[in-house]
Amino acid sequence: MEKTKMSTPKRELPKHCKVVTNNVTVHTRSHPFYIVEYGYCNEKKLLIDQGDHNDILILYSISGVVRFSRNKEIEYVQPDTVVIVACNAPLIFNRVSAEWEYFYMIISGSHAKLYYNLVRNKSNLITVNPLIYGVLDWFIELMNLKSHSTEYIQVTQSMLVHNILYQLYQVNFDIIEAKSIIPVHETDVNIILKYIQKNYKEELTIDIICKHVHFSRSYFCKIFKEYTNVTLHQYISEFRVNKSKELLSYSKLSINAVANAVGFKNTLTYIRAFEKYTQMTPTEYRKHF
Repeated sequence: MEKTKMSTPKRELPKHCKVVTNNVTVHTRSHPFYIVEYGYCNEKKLLIDQGDHNDILILYSISGVVRFSRNKEIEYVQPDTVVIVACNAPLIFNRVSAEWEYFYMIISGSHAKLYYNLVRNKSNLITVNPLIYGVLDWFIELMNLKSHSTEYIQVTQSMLVHNILYQLYQVNFDIIEAKSIIPVHETDVNIILKYIQKNYKEELTIDIICKHVHFSRSYFCKIFKEYTNVTLHQYISEFRVNKSKELLSYSKLSINAVANAVGFKNTLTYIRAFEKYTQMTPTEYRKHF
Protein backbone atom coordinates (compact mmCIF):
# COMPACT_ATOMS: atom_id res chain seq x y z
CA MET A 1 0.00 0.00 0.00
CA GLU A 2 1.43 3.37 -1.01
CA LYS A 3 1.99 5.76 1.89
CA THR A 4 0.38 9.17 1.74
CA LYS A 5 2.95 11.93 2.03
CA MET A 6 2.09 14.39 4.77
CA SER A 7 2.61 18.07 4.11
CA THR A 8 2.22 21.18 6.20
CA PRO A 9 -1.31 22.57 5.76
CA LYS A 10 -1.38 25.86 3.88
CA ARG A 11 -1.91 28.71 6.30
CA GLU A 12 -2.59 32.30 5.35
CA LEU A 13 -0.13 34.50 7.19
CA PRO A 14 -0.59 38.27 7.53
CA LYS A 15 0.53 40.21 4.46
CA HIS A 16 2.18 42.99 6.46
CA CYS A 17 3.96 43.44 9.77
CA LYS A 18 1.62 44.41 12.56
CA VAL A 19 2.19 45.16 16.25
CA VAL A 20 -0.67 45.77 18.69
CA THR A 21 -0.30 47.20 22.20
CA ASN A 22 -3.31 46.57 24.41
CA ASN A 23 -4.68 49.07 26.90
CA VAL A 24 -4.30 47.11 30.14
CA THR A 25 -6.88 48.19 32.73
CA VAL A 26 -7.82 46.94 36.19
CA HIS A 27 -10.58 44.91 34.54
CA THR A 28 -8.10 43.41 32.06
CA ARG A 29 -5.90 42.23 34.93
CA SER A 30 -8.82 40.22 36.34
CA HIS A 31 -8.55 37.71 33.47
CA PRO A 32 -6.55 34.48 33.95
CA PHE A 33 -4.43 35.56 30.97
CA TYR A 34 -4.16 38.86 29.18
CA ILE A 35 -1.96 40.12 26.36
CA VAL A 36 0.14 43.23 26.87
CA GLU A 37 1.47 43.32 23.30
CA TYR A 38 1.44 41.04 20.26
CA GLY A 39 2.42 41.09 16.63
CA TYR A 40 3.60 39.53 13.40
CA CYS A 41 6.98 40.72 12.08
CA ASN A 42 9.89 39.97 9.77
CA GLU A 43 12.38 42.43 11.20
CA LYS A 44 16.14 41.90 11.34
CA LYS A 45 16.22 42.38 15.11
CA LEU A 46 13.79 42.20 18.03
CA LEU A 47 14.57 43.71 21.42
CA ILE A 48 12.27 43.15 24.39
CA ASP A 49 13.25 45.45 27.25
CA GLN A 50 13.11 44.20 30.80
CA GLY A 51 9.48 44.47 31.83
CA ASP A 52 7.22 43.58 34.72
CA HIS A 53 8.47 40.48 36.55
CA ASN A 54 5.14 38.78 35.75
CA ASP A 55 5.37 39.39 31.98
CA ILE A 56 6.16 36.39 29.76
CA LEU A 57 7.23 36.36 26.11
CA ILE A 58 5.90 33.68 23.76
CA LEU A 59 7.51 33.87 20.31
CA TYR A 60 6.78 31.51 17.41
CA SER A 61 9.59 31.49 14.82
CA ILE A 62 7.94 30.67 11.49
CA SER A 63 10.93 30.77 9.15
CA GLY A 64 14.62 31.62 9.22
CA VAL A 65 17.20 31.27 11.98
CA VAL A 66 17.73 33.78 14.77
CA ARG A 67 20.24 34.16 17.59
CA PHE A 68 18.49 34.62 20.95
CA SER A 69 20.45 36.02 23.88
CA ARG A 70 19.45 36.56 27.50
CA ASN A 71 21.80 37.20 30.42
CA LYS A 72 24.78 36.38 28.14
CA GLU A 73 23.30 32.96 27.31
CA ILE A 74 22.84 32.29 23.59
CA GLU A 75 20.48 29.91 21.79
CA TYR A 76 19.81 29.51 18.06
CA VAL A 77 16.13 29.40 17.19
CA GLN A 78 15.09 27.30 14.19
CA PRO A 79 11.78 27.42 12.25
CA ASP A 80 8.69 26.02 14.02
CA THR A 81 10.26 26.67 17.40
CA VAL A 82 8.59 28.51 20.27
CA VAL A 83 10.57 30.67 22.68
CA ILE A 84 8.84 31.04 26.04
CA VAL A 85 10.72 33.10 28.60
CA ALA A 86 10.11 35.53 31.46
CA CYS A 87 10.69 39.21 30.66
CA ASN A 88 12.73 39.81 33.83
CA ALA A 89 15.83 40.59 31.74
CA PRO A 90 16.40 42.15 28.30
CA LEU A 91 15.69 39.68 25.48
CA ILE A 92 17.60 40.15 22.21
CA PHE A 93 16.89 38.39 18.91
CA ASN A 94 19.28 38.90 15.97
CA ARG A 95 18.52 37.35 12.59
CA VAL A 96 21.36 35.20 11.20
CA SER A 97 19.58 33.95 8.07
CA ALA A 98 18.49 36.01 5.07
CA GLU A 99 14.90 36.19 6.35
CA TRP A 100 13.15 35.80 9.69
CA GLU A 101 9.38 35.65 10.14
CA TYR A 102 7.69 35.35 13.52
CA PHE A 103 4.67 35.89 15.76
CA TYR A 104 5.06 37.05 19.32
CA MET A 105 3.04 38.03 22.36
CA ILE A 106 3.85 39.37 25.81
CA ILE A 107 1.38 37.97 28.31
CA SER A 108 0.54 38.23 31.98
CA GLY A 109 -2.36 37.35 34.27
CA SER A 110 -3.18 35.39 37.41
CA HIS A 111 -2.59 32.01 35.69
CA ALA A 112 0.31 33.00 33.42
CA LYS A 113 3.19 32.17 35.78
CA LEU A 114 1.58 28.85 36.76
CA TYR A 115 1.37 27.68 33.14
CA TYR A 116 4.80 29.13 32.36
CA ASN A 117 6.37 27.01 35.10
CA LEU A 118 4.61 23.92 33.72
CA VAL A 119 5.74 24.54 30.15
CA ARG A 120 9.23 26.04 30.27
CA ASN A 121 12.48 24.10 30.02
CA LYS A 122 16.17 24.90 30.52
CA SER A 123 16.73 26.26 27.00
CA ASN A 124 13.42 28.20 26.86
CA LEU A 125 12.86 26.60 23.42
CA ILE A 126 10.14 24.16 22.36
CA THR A 127 10.11 22.63 18.88
CA VAL A 128 6.55 22.35 17.57
CA ASN A 129 5.42 20.13 14.70
CA PRO A 130 2.75 22.22 12.86
CA LEU A 131 1.23 19.02 11.44
CA ILE A 132 0.33 17.86 14.96
CA TYR A 133 0.00 20.92 17.17
CA GLY A 134 -2.10 24.02 16.55
CA VAL A 135 0.10 26.70 18.12
CA LEU A 136 0.66 28.51 14.82
CA ASP A 137 -3.08 28.45 14.09
CA TRP A 138 -3.86 30.13 17.42
CA PHE A 139 -1.39 32.92 16.62
CA ILE A 140 -2.99 33.43 13.21
CA GLU A 141 -6.44 33.54 14.81
CA LEU A 142 -5.17 36.14 17.29
CA MET A 143 -3.92 38.38 14.48
CA ASN A 144 -7.26 38.07 12.65
CA LEU A 145 -9.37 38.77 15.73
CA LYS A 146 -11.81 41.65 15.19
CA SER A 147 -14.76 42.96 17.19
CA HIS A 148 -16.32 46.22 18.37
CA SER A 149 -16.62 44.73 21.86
CA THR A 150 -13.57 45.25 24.07
CA GLU A 151 -14.86 42.61 26.50
CA TYR A 152 -15.19 40.05 23.69
CA ILE A 153 -11.65 40.77 22.49
CA GLN A 154 -10.20 40.41 26.00
CA VAL A 155 -12.03 37.16 26.77
CA THR A 156 -11.14 35.65 23.38
CA GLN A 157 -7.49 36.67 23.72
CA SER A 158 -7.39 35.07 27.17
CA MET A 159 -8.78 31.82 25.70
CA LEU A 160 -6.26 31.87 22.84
CA VAL A 161 -3.36 32.30 25.27
CA HIS A 162 -4.69 29.37 27.29
CA ASN A 163 -4.92 27.25 24.12
CA ILE A 164 -1.33 28.06 23.15
CA LEU A 165 0.05 27.29 26.61
CA TYR A 166 -1.93 24.06 26.80
CA GLN A 167 -0.59 22.97 23.41
CA LEU A 168 2.98 23.69 24.55
CA TYR A 169 2.33 21.65 27.68
CA GLN A 170 1.07 18.83 25.45
CA VAL A 171 4.27 19.00 23.37
CA ASN A 172 6.40 18.58 26.49
CA PHE A 173 4.19 15.77 27.79
CA ASP A 174 4.45 13.90 24.48
CA ILE A 175 8.24 14.23 24.54
CA ILE A 176 8.38 12.75 28.05
CA GLU A 177 6.07 9.91 26.99
CA ALA A 178 8.22 9.18 23.94
CA LYS A 179 11.41 9.10 26.02
CA SER A 180 9.88 6.51 28.34
CA ILE A 181 9.67 3.97 25.49
CA ILE A 182 13.06 4.66 23.85
CA PRO A 183 15.18 1.47 23.60
CA VAL A 184 18.18 1.25 25.93
CA HIS A 185 20.66 1.37 23.04
CA GLU A 186 19.20 4.61 21.73
CA THR A 187 19.40 6.16 25.20
CA ASP A 188 23.08 5.17 25.37
CA VAL A 189 23.70 6.78 21.98
CA ASN A 190 22.18 10.00 23.32
CA ILE A 191 24.67 9.89 26.20
CA ILE A 192 27.49 9.67 23.66
CA LEU A 193 26.08 12.47 21.49
CA LYS A 194 25.59 14.77 24.48
CA TYR A 195 29.20 14.22 25.50
CA ILE A 196 30.40 15.06 21.97
CA GLN A 197 28.18 18.15 21.76
CA LYS A 198 29.51 19.40 25.10
CA ASN A 199 33.18 18.67 24.36
CA TYR A 200 33.43 19.14 20.58
CA LYS A 201 36.22 21.72 21.00
CA GLU A 202 38.48 19.12 22.62
CA GLU A 203 40.28 16.13 21.13
CA LEU A 204 37.74 13.33 20.68
CA THR A 205 38.51 9.69 19.93
CA ILE A 206 36.61 6.48 20.60
CA ASP A 207 38.89 5.66 23.53
CA ILE A 208 38.55 9.12 25.09
CA ILE A 209 34.76 9.09 24.83
CA CYS A 210 34.45 5.50 26.10
CA LYS A 211 36.52 6.42 29.14
CA HIS A 212 34.12 9.25 30.05
CA VAL A 213 30.80 7.53 29.26
CA HIS A 214 31.94 4.16 30.68
CA PHE A 215 31.19 2.02 27.62
CA SER A 216 33.42 -0.67 26.15
CA ARG A 217 34.99 0.08 22.77
CA SER A 218 33.13 -2.80 21.07
CA TYR A 219 29.75 -1.71 22.49
CA PHE A 220 30.42 1.90 21.48
CA CYS A 221 31.25 0.97 17.88
CA LYS A 222 28.22 -1.31 17.61
CA ILE A 223 25.56 1.14 18.79
CA PHE A 224 27.04 4.34 17.34
CA LYS A 225 27.11 3.18 13.73
CA GLU A 226 23.78 1.36 14.14
CA TYR A 227 21.88 4.45 15.32
CA THR A 228 23.70 7.31 13.54
CA ASN A 229 24.60 5.52 10.28
CA VAL A 230 27.91 7.44 10.19
CA THR A 231 31.35 6.97 11.70
CA LEU A 232 32.43 8.89 14.79
CA HIS A 233 34.83 10.97 12.68
CA GLN A 234 32.05 11.91 10.23
CA TYR A 235 29.65 12.89 13.01
CA ILE A 236 32.20 15.05 14.84
CA SER A 237 33.38 16.75 11.63
CA GLU A 238 29.85 17.65 10.55
CA PHE A 239 28.94 18.83 14.05
CA ARG A 240 32.01 21.09 14.18
CA VAL A 241 31.23 22.47 10.72
CA ASN A 242 27.68 23.33 11.81
CA LYS A 243 29.01 25.04 14.93
CA SER A 244 31.44 27.03 12.83
CA LYS A 245 28.55 28.42 10.76
CA GLU A 246 27.37 30.30 13.85
CA LEU A 247 30.78 31.94 14.29
CA LEU A 248 31.01 32.77 10.58
CA SER A 249 27.58 34.40 10.72
CA TYR A 250 27.87 36.62 13.77
CA SER A 251 31.58 36.97 14.64
CA LYS A 252 34.53 38.64 12.93
CA LEU A 253 36.96 35.85 13.79
CA SER A 254 39.40 34.84 11.07
CA ILE A 255 38.88 31.50 9.32
CA ASN A 256 41.89 30.13 11.18
CA ALA A 257 40.44 31.27 14.52
CA VAL A 258 37.03 29.78 13.69
CA ALA A 259 38.64 26.43 12.82
CA ASN A 260 40.52 26.41 16.11
CA ALA A 261 37.44 27.50 18.11
CA VAL A 262 35.36 24.51 16.98
CA GLY A 263 38.06 21.88 17.46
CA PHE A 264 39.76 21.42 14.08
CA LYS A 265 43.51 20.82 14.36
CA ASN A 266 44.35 22.95 11.34
CA THR A 267 42.66 25.31 8.91
CA LEU A 268 43.13 23.13 5.83
CA THR A 269 41.30 20.20 7.45
CA TYR A 270 38.51 22.58 8.46
CA ILE A 271 38.12 24.05 4.96
CA ARG A 272 38.02 20.59 3.37
CA ALA A 273 35.38 19.42 5.86
CA PHE A 274 33.34 22.60 5.38
CA GLU A 275 33.35 22.19 1.59
CA LYS A 276 32.36 18.53 1.95
CA TYR A 277 29.23 19.30 3.98
CA THR A 278 28.18 22.65 2.47
CA GLN A 279 29.59 22.67 -1.09
CA MET A 280 31.17 26.07 -0.41
CA THR A 281 34.18 27.47 1.42
CA PRO A 282 33.89 29.16 4.83
CA THR A 283 34.68 32.51 3.17
CA GLU A 284 31.90 32.03 0.61
CA TYR A 285 29.47 31.05 3.38
CA ARG A 286 30.33 34.18 5.38
CA LYS A 287 29.73 36.43 2.36
CA HIS A 288 26.41 34.74 1.58
CA PHE A 289 25.01 34.74 5.12
